[in-house]
Amino acid sequence: MLVRNRLEYTRRALVSLARASGDFEIIVVDNGSDDGTSEYLAAVDLGRPLTVLRHEDDRGGSERRNVGAAVARGEFLFFLDNDVLVDDPDVVEVLVAELTADPGLAAVSPLLLYPGDGALVQCAGGGSTVNGHVGSVGRGQALTATHREHREQTWAPTAALMVRHSSFRRVGGFDAAFDPVSLCEDIDLCCRLRADGERMRYVGSVAMRHFEGTTFNHVGHDKLPIWKRHMRVIRSRWADVFAKGPEHTAADLEWVPVEKDYSDLDRPRVSVLGDPTSAAADLSFFASDRVLATAEPADVRVVIVGAEATQAVPGVRVVGVTDPNASEPAEHRVPWVLRDGTRLVETVPAEGVVVRAPNTSAVLIALRRGLHVLVGKHVVDDIVVEAARKAPGRCSVDLSWAHHPDLTALGKAVTEGRAGVPQGFAVRLDHVTTDRNLVTELGPDVLDAVERVLGAPVTEVRTVEAAHDRVRAVAVAGGVTGAVEVSWGEPQFRISVTGTEGALAADLTASPVDGSYADFVGALRGGPTPLTDLAAIGGLFDLVPGWRSEVAALLTGGSDR
Repeated sequence: MLVRNRLEYTRRALVSLARASGDFEIIVVDNGSDDGTSEYLAAVDLGRPLTVLRHEDDRGGSERRNVGAAVARGEFLFFLDNDVLVDDPDVVEVLVAELTADPGLAAVSPLLLYPGDGALVQCAGGGSTVNGHVGSVGRGQALTATHREHREQTWAPTAALMVRHSSFRRVGGFDAAFDPVSLCEDIDLCCRLRADGERMRYVGSVAMRHFEGTTFNHVGHDKLPIWKRHMRVIRSRWADVFAKGPEHTAADLEWVPVEKDYSDLDRPRVSVLGDPTSAAADLSFFASDRVLATAEPADVRVVIVGAEATQAVPGVRVVGVTDPNASEPAEHRVPWVLRDGTRLVETVPAEGVVVRAPNTSAVLIALRRGLHVLVGKHVVDDIVVEAARKAPGRCSVDLSWAHHPDLTALGKAVTEGRAGVPQGFAVRLDHVTTDRNLVTELGPDVLDAVERVLGAPVTEVRTVEAAHDRVRAVAVAGGVTGAVEVSWGEPQFRISVTGTEGALAADLTASPVDGSYADFVGALRGGPTPLTDLAAIGGLFDLVPGWRSEVAALLTGGSDR
């Protein structure tokens, strides 16, 4: 049982569970409760073996349920939320008997009813359609004999899910990539069990009561968009599993809106909403409890396409990376390591994607799914620029000099007219040799610096001189003409502006290496649009291909290298 605060629910859940028959131990994983839960767990005597695993932080449901399972000694694992009550005292023994009698079963689950005097179904098993629509069977329906039947099912919720311990270990437990918001990790586990050749069964002859919607949402975010994002991942991963069934109809999974009153836990009341048009009011399953939400910034999940590492940032979880040698043991220390970047974006839940290797497909999928993408300069092409302007997701570019304080100060001085009206400019950027194209690698930085200092877009670039290690050009920004130069060599970045009353200059000796990434992470947490948002600076990248082609023509008669 995973708990975090909600002591009033935990106490009732444990007392009711302790009265159940059968031979079992109880393991409680406390994810940083601060409402007296830890003191209660230290003092309570349930008359059964009780192990409490205390953590000072909340890393989410998947990781911590795996921690609890790792110390469990039983042949079967019964995962329970702390807002369930035992309705039938023999629920544990009945579920164990089902698993014992059928070795092909990996997991079973009981009927879940809403609390209160009525017999209203909360979940009569988990179901899915062949096209991947997923939901609880029977939600909001009055209890009938049909809900009491035993049948095969696609998945079951972790509110009450019993799994064969050996099967759980074999498929690797819950996927921690779904943390910190525990939604869909139970569907994923069940699909992995089924993909491994085992089955799931719903056992309606025994029931538990479930206070739906009270499990603590620790990040203080609405769950609905996270559920939708996770479901896109689930459908990408398990389309073949859903297609094989057992199949349910859309009517089986209909979300019947209910009205819940848990103000008195001894007399809870749940009823079907009488007005179908008020269905939007039934959001308690997905809503936040902001009163109890932690003060710390929410963890955001990032996947990285490309081999280059990204610096560690508190509150950011790298949950997936690409590695061409993914079949070999690797010390990436992340839940997912895949060869293909597109597959990584499709199948690993995340809010952000860092694309460091050319992979237009991965960028487009991320943007269409509403994710925020940080791309390297060499990843940007016409298709990416157009998608950044139209797709629901946001895209920013790793232009680290854009955040340099001296560049900002120079731009402010020009705006304030300290050198008079700008009449010309000069920019030179030298950098250590790389295996990438000179204009692709350094061109965007010099053009971006000109735009930020002059406060106007660059509208023209004309190559003057080209060599493999040095390129000089004339650029025009805001009607002002200047010289730009990029080359391989000892690192330096100098920009100067000549005006009617003098000259101003800045030597950008070192760029803040985390500027673009910090902007990217800040946006993931709900902050402002990044300074290097591609939709805003896309015109700059419209110029780079033409400049690059012109240089290539001068060097090799048309080669883009």
